[in-house]
Amino acid sequence: MFRRTIAVTTTLALLCALCASLAGSAAGRASTHRTARADVERSRLVVEGKPFFPVMLIDQCSADAARRARSLGVNLIVNESCPSLTATRQLQVIEPHALAVLPIAAKTVRGTKLVGWTFPDEPEGNGWTPATLERAHPVRRGTRDGLLTFMTTGAGFYRSSYTPATTPQVVYGQYARLADVAGFDLYPLGHCSSDLAAVYEAQLAFNHIAGKMPTFQWIETGAIKPEYCGGFKMQPAELQAEVWLAVAGGARGIGYFTQTWSPAHNAFDVSPSILRAIAKTNNLLSAVRPALLGETILSGVNSTSVKVVARRAGGTTYVIAVNAARAPVNVQFHVPALRDGVVQVFGEKRSVSAQNDSLVDAFAPLGVHIYVQRG
Repeated sequence: MFRRTIAVTTTLALLCALCASLAGSAAGRASTHRTARADVERSRLVVEGKPFFPVMLIDQCSADAARRARSLGVNLIVNESCPSLTATRQLQVIEPHALAVLPIAAKTVRGTKLVGWTFPDEPEGNGWTPATLERAHPVRRGTRDGLLTFMTTGAGFYRSSYTPATTPQVVYGQYARLADVAGFDLYPLGHCSSDLAAVYEAQLAFNHIAGKMPTFQWIETGAIKPEYCGGFKMQPAELQAEVWLAVAGGARGIGYFTQTWSPAHNAFDVSPSILRAIAKTNNLLSAVRPALLGETILSGVNSTSVKVVARRAGGTTYVIAVNAARAPVNVQFHVPALRDGVVQVFGEKRSVSAQNDSLVDAFAPLGVHIYVQRG
């Protein structure tokens, strides 16, 4: 009797352990599927198992704002500060329209459209050091939980007349490497500089200090405050050039900063012409997505004005080129992956001829061309 009781008890214990194990496994699977299953592979974002190029807005805190974002081709909303809404409510507002990144302080929230968490914005100017951030938000980089961490800093790592040099470059690298994905804001026009080549150069510099990880850049959409450079009016060609200069510099995502304080805060204060430019640019980004996510290959150009990046994806060569200057220019590209023959200019209903790994083309001021050669 005693032996049988032991046997029965042992059997029940084993069954309970097995059930608990199965339940734990199911719970683990359910937990994984309760996120957007975001990851980083080869310095690119991956969501639901597919390469992903984020096109972002920040702090869009209402259903109407999320709906408008979707209509513009935005696929990720980063909410760093929506104090009137709980994180759960923010996710509910965003989910029907886009993927979401929420404040890192709310990291217990889960949802199928949740990509991850963002650290506090521009920490170097808001009292945070890399060490205090890490202590306050001990989220380990590279965790395989289907969620990523995001970091946005200012552009003090880039040496220019309008970027403060109060924080050492090495510290910017420490900020970036706290997160899985890192980016910055520069806004040259908002600092009265018409030199848009800085967007490209700063992106290259940020990639260097951040190391092997996906990076992004926030793009200005106009004067943040009336006193910023006299309340300048951004032009559509300037917005388009900034976006593609960031891409040419190696950005694996872009965001639009649409917030103004003029004098009251407005989360989306964008002129009609810039609104149309955002939608048009996002349509083009979507149409050439393989070029944004492909493998970067060797390329060169015989002009300091035109910035170029070449990529291979799916057996196709893409060349993205941007004239950062405000004057027309003729240039020659050298891309060893190009074969002799026809190269299509995407979206322009024309082609150019490649010969000896090179092609020649003309650029309007701030002009953008994307060349495609299949095979």
